[in-house]
Amino acid sequence: MEHIAFRCLECKVISVFPTQKSDGRRCLECGGHIIPFGHAKVHGKTISEMNIDVKVNTKQLDKASKKAKKLAKAIADLNMEINNLGSE
Repeated sequence: MEHIAFRCLECKVISVFPTQKSDGRRCLECGGHIIPFGHAKVHGKTISEMNIDVKVNTKQLDKASKKAKKLAKAIADLNMEINNLGSE
């Protein structure tokens, strides 16, 4: 099976598609327009499934989440005080 290599005009990522199924495709990375720039050879079997382990540092996200919870509690407490003042 023959393949064609394409380059994305927006993000410059190179994608390879089978010649028979390459018409109307868009960039796999950003969905941008792609232009052909040559024939491509694919060596070995294509991978149909892949498992990837990703480690993400969420320390900043955890801090922001804690601050958001404190802020939400402070707003709820303030609303209670305002409601109590109105009922006096």
